[in-house]
Amino acid sequence: MQISSTVTKHDNFQLEFKTIYPIQHEHKVNEYSADVFFFLPRNLAVDQYSFSSREFYNDFSEYIRFKTPDFSLNSLVDKDNPVLVKLFQSVNGLPQTHEDFAQCLKMFCSILKSSLRDSCAEVSNCESAEDKKLLYAYLNNSEIVLSNFRTLKLKLSAFSEELELFELADEFLSLTANRYAYDLWKYFSKNHPEDEESLKKLAQATYREIQYRKANGYPAVPDCKGDNSELMYRESTLKKVLANILFLNVETRRDGIMLENIFMAFAAAVAMIFVTAIAFIWQGLYLEEFSFSFFAVWVIAYMFKDRIKSQLQLYFLARRSRYSYDYRQKIFDGFGNEIGVFREGFRHCDGKDIDEKITQVRNRTMISRLANGSQEENVIVYRKKIELKGDSCKDIFREFNVEGVVNIYRMNVRHWLNKMDNPSRTIYYSDGEKIQPLNANRDYHVNIVMRLNGKNCGEQYVRYRLVLCRDGIRKLIKF
Repeated sequence: MQISSTVTKHDNFQLEFKTIYPIQHEHKVNEYSADVFFFLPRNLAVDQYSFSSREFYNDFSEYIRFKTPDFSLNSLVDKDNPVLVKLFQSVNGLPQTHEDFAQCLKMFCSILKSSLRDSCAEVSNCESAEDKKLLYAYLNNSEIVLSNFRTLKLKLSAFSEELELFELADEFLSLTANRYAYDLWKYFSKNHPEDEESLKKLAQATYREIQYRKANGYPAVPDCKGDNSELMYRESTLKKVLANILFLNVETRRDGIMLENIFMAFAAAVAMIFVTAIAFIWQGLYLEEFSFSFFAVWVIAYMFKDRIKSQLQLYFLARRSRYSYDYRQKIFDGFGNEIGVFREGFRHCDGKDIDEKITQVRNRTMISRLANGSQEENVIVYRKKIELKGDSCKDIFREFNVEGVVNIYRMNVRHWLNKMDNPSRTIYYSDGEKIQPLNANRDYHVNIVMRLNGKNCGEQYVRYRLVLCRDGIRKLIKF
């Protein structure tokens, strides 16, 4: 199983990186590395003086969770599917099986959400001759799965706490079903505006869910005259509450402290060697144990000692990131078992430090070399090293076959926009008869190269181009 990674635009100022590391249970330790190289134009002035590691991590947010078990929407239609069966079994043992019920309910929500998302993507990505057929199957299957799930409500009437949790899950799944139906409506409105039948079916399906939420007293209902902040709040909160079963706990601390202390001690030793050598040389040349000249030389020697120590410390600290990481994260499952360790580091590097393969993947064109003059681009690197314990992950959610760990991190690019020109300017076009003004976007290209490596998976490279302007991210192109 290969490492898989995608980069998407999360909003106008944030990129989202999503990498899935497979768990190979036959191996005691699964080792992976992921390096992300950002090639930035020099005129953005993003360098070690203007953009430190502290600023990078401040603009950085991260989530680590198990990969959602794979179940197609078609497989969930059957009432005997293992996810729904496990949920019903946990209900039959209430109230003693409350914890088991809550876990199974959250797992069902996570699996159905992923199944709806994947089915929605399948409809949007298929050939035009088939997407209508797939749409009808999607709407029918999603309705059946939700209907089967909602029969559970009658069994929970005697258990108030479990019923309340079920209703929150029901509201969340209704919102999720509508969310992906709205995505399909946007797709058909753009690509098949003449297909009124499909558009009507989507409108009817979403309307049914809205009416269902109203009938059951669920607050998350869109209001044509309100600001709909309540709906947004509940949707976000329900997602956090009901998807947390797959999220992992992280304990973070600084990494490379021992190496840093060794470097600091070595710098102090070199400085001390210098001042001691001066003292011995002075005593060898001049026999007086103490004199004004000896005092002056000793003071000057100590001045140089402090400068030598300070400069060596800066030199070693600047190069520490090549050999160690900034942070070490211990990863725990929901039961407190350690399942792995993530290490991450950030650094600036020059062209000489970059591997030749990375340079080839970057594939700088003549115009990009000329645009930056004789100088290379500024390059920053985010590195990650991952160790997952195959034995520790073996018994987690055994019934659902969890196959990997997902690392999602978002990076804010606002710091890169400070030196940019206006986002657009006026240009002109002439057809020989008249001249007309046109609008032109002023863009900056940041090239991103990802290197993914696994001990048992081989090495792979991915390249993206991030197109920025002063207003934020304009587009993201994968090569």
